[in-house]
Amino acid sequence: MERNTPAPIPVNQMNRESIPFSATELDATSFPEWRDRLLAFEADAATIQPRSYPGYPQWPLPRVGPRVWPRLDQALMRRRSTTAVSTSFPSKRALSRLLRMAHGLTADRARGPVPSAGGLQALELYLVAFNPSWLPPGAYHFDRAGNYLSQVAASAGRDEWDKRVPSLTPVTGGAMLLILAGDHGRVEAKYGARAIRFLLIEAGHLAQNLCLLSNSLNLDTLPLGGFFEQEIARQLALPASDVVLYLLLCGNKT
Repeated sequence: MERNTPAPIPVNQMNRESIPFSATELDATSFPEWRDRLLAFEADAATIQPRSYPGYPQWPLPRVGPRVWPRLDQALMRRRSTTAVSTSFPSKRALSRLLRMAHGLTADRARGPVPSAGGLQALELYLVAFNPSWLPPGAYHFDRAGNYLSQVAASAGRDEWDKRVPSLTPVTGGAMLLILAGDHGRVEAKYGARAIRFLLIEAGHLAQNLCLLSNSLNLDTLPLGGFFEQEIARQLALPASDVVLYLLLCGNKT
């Protein structure tokens, strides 16, 4: 007796479309158009320049170099998330090392330690200091080329940011927020609809750098996933093409 082969179960189109970024997936049909976009961009690619805020108040950071210790495996073994973060702000030297080693310029064409889709270097790193320290409260942009912080907003109370970042509610303390944003327009010009995928991948690389370096510098860093992107973008006065990708809460270890 011949056995009937069950018919394949059809994909529910409504559920398929509800999956984030499903519209950006590649297949044999969509790939040629995407490939042609890459080739057209490469033929007339814009010069990549690190973002800067000339005319804004600046806080120069000390130049630092790589250390021999501690080794990466030690940082990996010790790194843990905590819901109780110290409100003690990192020293100027520790903060400089954290930012520069995680996202500073280390080669030509604005390259650094974070893998970048197409070498576009579209990630930007911002910092929000809650309380007075050697750095006044406010929101700052990390200038990768100049190794300094530009103050882009003066108001930065923890209560104020709790409203923009609901995932802060169950967490006590914290001296600063690290905000990862990406220039979606720059990446979209080359990669089209897949731009957001690449930006999220890059943000994950940078966040991991920050987490591991924090541990080696005796800092606690907690990644956060619940935040109001548009409100944060307005507070930082981000360009219209930017998207807020990732937040991390940081402070000295208790």
